[in-house]
Amino acid sequence: MTLNPLEMLKRELDAVRARVDGLRVQANLGKKELRDAVEELRTKIEPGYEKAKKTLGEAAATGARESQAVAKSLMAGWDEVRRTYRSYSEKAKE
Repeated sequence: MTLNPLEMLKRELDAVRARVDGLRVQANLGKKELRDAVEELRTKIEPGYEKAKKTLGEAAATGARESQAVAKSLMAGWDEVRRTYRSYSEKAKE
């Protein structure tokens, strides 16, 4: 199964988030220097992570809307092809 680019990005972001969360657990175990490193990492990663998650959600929603519009357009095109075929078919019978 091939993942689409949005799913791949989402998984990568989740992996980064999981790593940060793992570091937080270690920090809570009392490692002062790790606490400092985690905090620095959080301040650098957290804003970008939240922005990327929001952007991915918006992209997915936009893609869904655009897919629906394309599907409607294709259905309308097929309906026109069917009408044209029937029209020519009826004329051929005459």
